[in-house]
Amino acid sequence: MFVLVAYVALVALGAHASGKGSFAIAVKKKPRATAGAGRRLLSKADAIPIHAYGGRLGNSHNEGHEFSLIITLAGGQEFDLIMDTGSPITYLPCFGCPPEYCGYHEHQYYDWRLSKDFRVLNPSTNAADAAFCDAMPISHGVSNGTLEACMFRIGYKDDSGGGGYMVEDMVTVGDELSPAKMIFGCGGMKRADGSYMRQDGMAGFSRGNTAFHTQLAKAGVIDAHVFGFCSEGSGTDTAMLSLGRYNFGRNLAQLSYTRMVDNRWLSVRTMSWKLGETTIAGSSNVVTVLDSGTTLVYLPSVMFQDFMTQLATQVTTKHPEIELFEDADIGGYCFIPETTVLTANIRREWFPKLTIAYDPDIKLILPPENYLYSHPYVPHTFCVGMRQSDDDTILLGQQTLRNTFVEYDLENNRVGMVVAECENLRKKFAPDTPHKPWRFVAITFILLFTACVIGGVSFCLYVKFWSRKPFKYQVFVDETLDKEIEMGDLAET
Repeated sequence: MFVLVAYVALVALGAHASGKGSFAIAVKKKPRATAGAGRRLLSKADAIPIHAYGGRLGNSHNEGHEFSLIITLAGGQEFDLIMDTGSPITYLPCFGCPPEYCGYHEHQYYDWRLSKDFRVLNPSTNAADAAFCDAMPISHGVSNGTLEACMFRIGYKDDSGGGGYMVEDMVTVGDELSPAKMIFGCGGMKRADGSYMRQDGMAGFSRGNTAFHTQLAKAGVIDAHVFGFCSEGSGTDTAMLSLGRYNFGRNLAQLSYTRMVDNRWLSVRTMSWKLGETTIAGSSNVVTVLDSGTTLVYLPSVMFQDFMTQLATQVTTKHPEIELFEDADIGGYCFIPETTVLTANIRREWFPKLTIAYDPDIKLILPPENYLYSHPYVPHTFCVGMRQSDDDTILLGQQTLRNTFVEYDLENNRVGMVVAECENLRKKFAPDTPHKPWRFVAITFILLFTACVIGGVSFCLYVKFWSRKPFKYQVFVDETLDKEIEMGDLAET
């Protein structure tokens, strides 16, 4: 695990890194919503479209499925940060960080020299900075270098890691939310093999004082300490993030809620898993970490073994033309058809549904695509997105969170869930074109005003230059009229 120290001459702390897993996003429903209500103007809430880098879940899981939130810093500098409900800290490379520590990414390093609000946290001279640093839910400490600073180190389950020092600056996210003064890390992240991500950094959406949503709520930028996420199905790389209590009205079914079970991770309690009608052994009363930044799902040993046994039995017994084999290249099990093509319709017909029940009475019925993904190299072959874990918890990754709307209500320490068509929600409530109602009103007014002016000028010019001369009445003298004929005509009429 690497340590970021050469970074602006700071000495890294020697504390042990955190052991949690990787990247992603989340979403919400408004309990006080009136039927049919949608986005309300002037609301302190926003829904943001998110796009993923790397391989799509429908193709290759090896590159991950990391959704990126775009934030804006001083001077209009934009950065893509991986949405990670398994990370409590936000960080990105800043000016002064050597490439060997921070790597090369989608954008240049943040040039904090353009900001009048940028400052490095100094726990030695500032009591508030010291309190914040002490409360950080990851490895931290104070540097011994010439520049006193609050340092951080973080490690992930895939053996990647990051580090740097904490700073404060103004951050803008979304087209409707006000800028917020936030504390984040100037730092970088390396994969286990020493390579770098295309994304610029990490947006930590787990728990704790450093979490992205926590700081937005404390700053009053969002109307509640609530956020949600909805990622779309197979073959897509888009999702939607909602910040604050967002009202989707009738477009989203009623959420069912379960309690969070610890103060460190976004965890809930699983009551059972069923594959078809068969309950999976070891799936009762299991703590489940909702880590939408991790692509696959990691199961306790007993649960994983029974899941694979039941899946193989239910599929290959009825359809012997499908072969199950272990693929050492991807480290998992795959189904390859001998005489047919596993189209989406055939997969839904031949493979059992997965039913997950959460405490107390949430039941999500998921299609096979929530545990299958397309083999990265072999055509028409689908692999199981489950892996065996070395502990007794479930790490629920993005594979099984597809088309599930998840609301993280930190105010009430609960998680709301419902199966949803995430693509429809995103297109209606978070289109790629920014939603700016006042701009629409202004443009409409300008167009109408311009049309009126042009119409008025055109009418005046027409009357003055192009219209026919007005009709003039002619008065005849009496001697020119034949009164006898005229009076006779009038009598006949």
